[in-house]
Amino acid sequence: MMFFLLLSALLFLRSSADGSIKTAENYWILKPNVLVVNVDTSEDVNMVPLVCGEAYEGQHITWTRNNAENLEAQGNRIVVTVEAWKGGNYSCLDSKGSYLNHTLVLAHWTFRKIIKNTPEKGYIDCSTNNYGGSFKCNWTWGENRNGHVAHIEVTRPHGGSNISCSLDSEGKSILCLDHDYCPYAEEVERVNLTIYFRSSFVVESYNAKFYIMNIVRPDKVPISRFNKTSVEVRYPQTWSTPSSYFPLMFQVKEIRCRKCKKCDCSKPSSQEISFTQIHQLPVTKGMKMCVRARDELCNSSWSEWNLYNTVGIVNAESSALTPYHSTYPPPLSSSLPFSLQHRVLCPHDATALANPLSAAHMLIESTCESRNRCSAGV
Repeated sequence: MMFFLLLSALLFLRSSADGSIKTAENYWILKPNVLVVNVDTSEDVNMVPLVCGEAYEGQHITWTRNNAENLEAQGNRIVVTVEAWKGGNYSCLDSKGSYLNHTLVLAHWTFRKIIKNTPEKGYIDCSTNNYGGSFKCNWTWGENRNGHVAHIEVTRPHGGSNISCSLDSEGKSILCLDHDYCPYAEEVERVNLTIYFRSSFVVESYNAKFYIMNIVRPDKVPISRFNKTSVEVRYPQTWSTPSSYFPLMFQVKEIRCRKCKKCDCSKPSSQEISFTQIHQLPVTKGMKMCVRARDELCNSSWSEWNLYNTVGIVNAESSALTPYHSTYPPPLSSSLPFSLQHRVLCPHDATALANPLSAAHMLIESTCESRNRCSAGV
């Protein structure tokens, strides 16, 4: 109903246009009860149409701005002047002064002030620690701006929108889940994310487009002492399984600096290794070991370094590690091959459950073609 009312207002503006009123292309509906005006400069003057409601046609209607300023214009349909980015909340009242409806008018500009731009991450930084279909996006609020998230739009161009997002309690990030995402299929279309940030009556829009495979960043690599001469390195507990389908590349280096508390404090030579099971690494007495990982098949980001002190005591970064065990996904059937029991079947793989041999063949084909899952967009 409210969408129809705002659409009627836009059509009303077009039919009433003269030399001082801009066409309807300068106005658009963000969501019910919210009308957005495109503003180019601080000197812009826009005439914005408002409609209280079709049911109130012909009645005595008065209007207020921000619940304080009484407008001279009366009636079900009015046109208000919006100077620069001075929007407002316009409410319509009946003859007794009772509230009937409202329209929030926001000024949309091309400036970037509500959130900060960082050299490495840009305005919005999105990442995920596995191929489960979820991802998290963060931002940093600008100084002297009392901003908040006004609206979130997230879709894939031709796949519709079955992606849900929730805002964290501090308003600094969102957590999203693509309910139709399949980690075993080629990712054909990018996620198209737009976040609208509001400060007072100004709204700014920020957009990010990405493949989930390009924002994957594993969690820190667990490291534990195996014996006096070696340590044990495992896959992060949150990483996707089976590891034969989602192999990781590990980068290992040793540093001698006693005062170093971070792995990037020096640049010694490093080696890269690949494995799908628990792996033992020899250590040198008096050295500190650094390990990080990334998807072996996709050119995505490295995880954070995990620094392990080989002199008897594990540093703070490693001491909190918990024993490694994988409970996700649960076994599908004891009759299936072991590696297939750890596979999350996509909806189109339903035939695999009915035919274990066919399922095993599908797994072999998928594993052989696993490098193709990183080829989208090339």
